[in-house]
Amino acid sequence: MSKLLVKILYVCALCFIINQNTLAQQQKYALIIGVKSYQYVAPLQNSLNDAHDIAATLKKKGFTVVELYDPATKRVMLDGILKYFKLLQDQDNATGLVFYSGHGMQVKGVNYLIPTQANPQIEADLDDQCVNMDYVMRAIEQAGNELNIFIVDACRNNPFRSFSRTGEKGLSMVDTPNGSYIVYATKPGSVASDGSGRNGLFTSKLLKYMNSEGLNIEQVFKNVARDVAIASGDTQRPWIASDYTGDFFFTPVSEVLDTKLVTKPIVKPEPVAPTIAIAKDYTHSETSGYSVKVGMQTWFSKNLNVDHFANGDPIPEARTPEEWSRADANKLPAWCYYDSDPLNGQTYGKLYNWYAVNDSRGLAPKGWHIPNNKEWTVLIEYLGGEATAGLSIKSTTAWDENGNGNNSSGVEALPGGYRNPDGTFGPLGKYSNWWSSSEYNSYSAWYYLLSYSNNGVGRSSYSKGCGISVRCVRD
Repeated sequence: MSKLLVKILYVCALCFIINQNTLAQQQKYALIIGVKSYQYVAPLQNSLNDAHDIAATLKKKGFTVVELYDPATKRVMLDGILKYFKLLQDQDNATGLVFYSGHGMQVKGVNYLIPTQANPQIEADLDDQCVNMDYVMRAIEQAGNELNIFIVDACRNNPFRSFSRTGEKGLSMVDTPNGSYIVYATKPGSVASDGSGRNGLFTSKLLKYMNSEGLNIEQVFKNVARDVAIASGDTQRPWIASDYTGDFFFTPVSEVLDTKLVTKPIVKPEPVAPTIAIAKDYTHSETSGYSVKVGMQTWFSKNLNVDHFANGDPIPEARTPEEWSRADANKLPAWCYYDSDPLNGQTYGKLYNWYAVNDSRGLAPKGWHIPNNKEWTVLIEYLGGEATAGLSIKSTTAWDENGNGNNSSGVEALPGGYRNPDGTFGPLGKYSNWWSSSEYNSYSAWYYLLSYSNNGVGRSSYSKGCGISVRCVRD
């Protein structure tokens, strides 16, 4: 490697560290509200623990924190919000964060945060006794600072039975102010349980990834959403809305990269050894016998299992965790077998990162393509909708805890696991995942999920460095 290239790499590494450290030194403020000891409805188990632990974590990360625990009335809540607002005012480059853990509810599309002494008997009482979430949103927008993060772990059932006949569950979607990043513990219209440990499920994952070095805000919350969905058996799926286009790190990289690593010559990948011949394998020119017609669409009836692009170029195999994570870091296409065992290819096909899916050389065989979100929706709606379509897609065997389907569609989804961006593997027997060709943002893309615990079909977004299965649909 030339000395000039070494210097360029070193300068780029230093710029990356300096950029993250600059972000870490910006003014950062947080408002933490935890409500547990409700007087007229059942108290919550871990909402105060969640609030205390988030506050302590943020203080260690340089945040000035306004703390509000068990506020008795709406006025007390509003005073805390106003105090926080004044800290942010006239600080264009400041980062703000609001975390609320407590009872939350929606009535006719309006979300409310509930203090301990609230006891509304009719809907008109809500505006007098509870805090309309729109008030917080307007305060965030008026502050005008660069980034505002709003985290709501409050998507629980309406606790006041006196006017709960509307059947509205969870919280509703809100407008996203400029420069904001809004996260619900579960998607709008759904509910989340209070939990049984020290922290709720959502907050426990949030604490974990806030302390993970080098993850930007997008990566933190995508990891949280993935872990919560998996741990809950896909019954709780966090929801994210963002109008923020920059980078923010809760825990920036703390040490300058070792110059030995920076200046180490880039080693070209060794030629990939020929793959072991697999029974029923197929190439880009041999796809007959592996398709099924579903409505007006024709789908592969097994997962993609090719190791070269449509133009003939090989797709690199990443066997080790280091090879896999390096492909992600460099945004390069890669594939692997589950657990790096070629025998798993016979049953489950290959796992691909999204860089392989999106490669211009074409991952799908000629005459086929990777389905986008709209095409997935057509399939799901034809099979009965997202709540039940999984029953007709899942295979009749191999799913844990008798989570098998009837495979009436012929698509025959097997629970083939997945590979995380760090190279570790998720479990076999529990989940079937397929990439969509639709991108979510620069870090993640959409994928579709089946779970052993229910017959639904879920959609979420995850890091492009994840390794999951691929199905194809005919052009």
